[in-house]
Order: sequence, then structure tokens, then C-alpha cells
Amino acid sequence: MNIPDDASFAPGAARRRQVRRESAEERRASRALRALRGLGTVLVLGAGLLATQATVPPPVAAVGPLPACRLAEIPTVPRDYDSWSTTLVDWLLTVGEDYVPPDLVPVGEAGIAGGGYIRKVAIDDLRAMAKAAAEAGTPIAVNSPYRSYEEQVASFNGWADLDGYDDAITYSQRPGHSEHQLGLTIDFMTAGGGSALKGDWATTPSGSWMAENAWKYGWVMSYPKGEGGALFSDVTCFHYEPWHYRYLGRELAANVHDSGLTIREYLWTNFTMVDPITGEPIPTATPTPSPSPTATPTPSATPTATSTAVATTTQSAAPSAGIQPVGTWFGVDPPVVLAGLLFITLASIGFAAWRGFLRS
Repeated sequence: MNIPDDASFAPGAARRRQVRRESAEERRASRALRALRGLGTVLVLGAGLLATQATVPPPVAAVGPLPACRLAEIPTVPRDYDSWSTTLVDWLLTVGEDYVPPDLVPVGEAGIAGGGYIRKVAIDDLRAMAKAAAEAGTPIAVNSPYRSYEEQVASFNGWADLDGYDDAITYSQRPGHSEHQLGLTIDFMTAGGGSALKGDWATTPSGSWMAENAWKYGWVMSYPKGEGGALFSDVTCFHYEPWHYRYLGRELAANVHDSGLTIREYLWTNFTMVDPITGEPIPTATPTPSPSPTATPTPSATPTATSTAVATTTQSAAPSAGIQPVGTWFGVDPPVVLAGLLFITLASIGFAAWRGFLRS
């Protein structure tokens, strides 16, 4: 048996050791590459999951943005008689047929021409506004104030019979959805000047004075023109009515005026506590009304199935600061937090695997 001497054996052994080292390095490189690919996959999946969770709409947990115009019969919240300044009615929201303001008084108590009733809480500022308008040489009068549910049934059906339902809903609110039922709204006219429904009342002296000054006395135009001067507004979901003003109280009216928003936009954003999709009340406390300088509080009542509810309040509400949504973790929606934690966990596992492969 011929055994190679050391001189002839050494070069072969060295070559084999070199091959084994190169093979081991190739295997480590291959494992490292697989680890990097795995880590990259984990990162991509984690990022995708995080992005998916982040784009899921958060649950309705507080007051929120303005919903689109659509017809529904959702009981508005708040709608107790104390919350007169923040109760919203529109195409979606209704106070129902049982809502009857308990403190209606003749508008004549404000020293203004015209008949009908308005809530007592609005009388003082109505008197002050009518006096100021007269002193400015632009006298105003009442055309149509409080309207009961039954009266709104007759009014709306009359317009629907005349122009058809689809047209009527653009300029006449369905029963239960009218601001007139709140007892806080008046269709004004020029004193001694005839109907405000002809032409654009806002261009008349009295109508122009109201558009510029009514908010100072707590009254705000409910249905201004839409975008670009359109007669139908996608914001108010209603036809332009320059004669239609709602009483909010001086403080809230000033806030609405300064915001540049319509009443519908402002109340939906700051006070209305209803999920516009489900119609369910939102479990967040309604902002506490702040006292009005022109009113004296009395006990309150909540609308019932009868019209015999008595007592009211003469409080005015203003937006509360810092209404916070509920159901969040550290101000972030729970799905986003969980996705972030999962992403971090998967990345840590991938990094550990990569380190392990490199050391093997």
C-alpha cells in the first residue's frame, strides 16, 4: 500500500480545506440571504397589515363630521327642552310628533308685528332685534313662527300635492324635521312690505339688515345659499331661504357666525350625539349648556307623547372645549395600536432569526 508522503499530501489537503471553507461560506451566505428575504417578507406583511388597519374607519365615538344629504327618521339627540339651542333637525334628524315646546308665548310680546307663537326664551332678543331694525329704518315683521307637527303635515302635504314629493322636500321640511316645530324659528318679512317669498329678500333693506345683524341678537339664517351661489345647498340639504332665521342665543349665534359654518354644520360637529349611519345615540356626554345673559333658568321637561309638558329653561349653549372621543388608546384607535405591536413583534422575530442564521 502506497501512502503519499507529507509533501505530496499537503497540497491536496489544503485544497480540500479551502473547498470546505468556501462551501461553508456559501451555505452561510445562502442562509443569510434566505433570512434577509424572510425578514423583508415579514416587514412587508407587517407594514401592509398596519396600513390596512390604519385605513379602517374608526368607530363612531363622539360628535363628528357632517353627513351627506339623505332622508331618514332618526330621533335627534339632544332633544330635551333644556337643549333648545343645540337641538338639530334636518333631512336625517327628527324631534318626532310629540315635541311641543312648553313655554310658547305670542310673538306680540316682543313688540313686533305679526301673529303666532315663539318660545319665551327668545322673546327678549326678538324684542331687541325688532327695535334695532326699526331704528335703522329697516323694520321687520313676523310671517310664520312656531308650527306644530300637525300644521307641518298640512303644509308639507300641500306643497307635495302641488309640486310633487321630490321637489317639495327641497324647500319644505317633512313633519318632525322642521325648525318651526322647535318654537325657535321665524320666517320674517318687511313690516308693511308684503311677502318675503318673492324675489331675494336678502337684497331688500330689511332683509339685508337681518343678514348682517341678526346674529348679534342670537338669530342665524338657517338656509343660506349653497356653493357658488346655488339655490339648493348640499350643506344644509335645503333651498335658500333668506327670510328663515333660528334663535340660538347670543353666545352660540356668535360662535356659529364666527366659524363661517351653517347651523347644521356647527351643531353636527359640536353637539349632535347621533350616529348618522345606525341612528343610535352616541355614548358621550352632551356638552353642558352655558347660561344666557338674557334668560332666567326654570325647570326642564323632556318631550313626551302628550302636549301637556310644562316648564322649560332659558339657557343658552355654547360649544364646550375639548370634547374627546371614547374608545381610543392614548388617543389612537385600538386596531392601529395592535397592528403596530404586531409589526414590531414580527420584525423582532425576523431579526432574531437572521442573527441566528449568521451565527450558524
